[in-house]
Amino acid sequence: MVCVHTLEVLPGVKALNEAVGRAFLARLRALIDEAEVGSRVDLAISGGAVATSLLPSLLPRVGDVDWSRVRVWLVDERFVPAGHADRNDDQAWEGFFHAASGVELVRMPTSDASAPGGGCLDAATSAFEATWTELMGTGSFDIALIGMGPDGHICSLFPGRVDLEEPSPILAIHNSPKPPPERITVSMPVMRACPEVWLTTAGEGKAEAVGRAFAGASPLDLPVAGILGPSTRVYLDQAAASQINLP
Repeated sequence: MVCVHTLEVLPGVKALNEAVGRAFLARLRALIDEAEVGSRVDLAISGGAVATSLLPSLLPRVGDVDWSRVRVWLVDERFVPAGHADRNDDQAWEGFFHAASGVELVRMPTSDASAPGGGCLDAATSAFEATWTELMGTGSFDIALIGMGPDGHICSLFPGRVDLEEPSPILAIHNSPKPPPERITVSMPVMRACPEVWLTTAGEGKAEAVGRAFAGASPLDLPVAGILGPSTRVYLDQAAASQINLP
């Protein structure tokens, strides 16, 4: 069985969100306290249930963190027009970050002709990579809070669809098996370089992938396996954890 920093199993989604939220916000506060005065902690989040379920559940605690010391990134984004319902950044903003006073949200380009890249996915990816390099250099996030798909994908790194060793920090995805097909994503080396990845997921539909990942599956088959390690915090509900062979 793969060794991780934390593996906590909760009875259901409500309890899962409560446990993850309490622990994550406490850790984020600690990172802010440890950071240089005036600097921002770089926080990465995913879309999906993190943006639409977990973060909204934390709204009563939004005041627990000094968000003026946090810069938020999306680990991936759907390449669709501004205002489209599929945009991860809008879901995260409307669900939580609109109430996080002083937060900086770094948005990936939209597919609009007026956006960086002029509506071309490859050009937009190059433009965002320039933004990444300007703000992050050769580094990565300080902390990441992400989910995973039933096929074991993280970010927009789908099984068999991308070179997981591609060194570029930002990748264009033209053939996502999950609509919409065009996306922008951070690469696996960026996720592996993040010192703290928090993975949370729920539901019976995730159980097989979770079980295989903890059994040591190849990241080529299950990208989520590529970020499991001694620094990874994993929070699951009982259904998602049901196929892990615990010692």
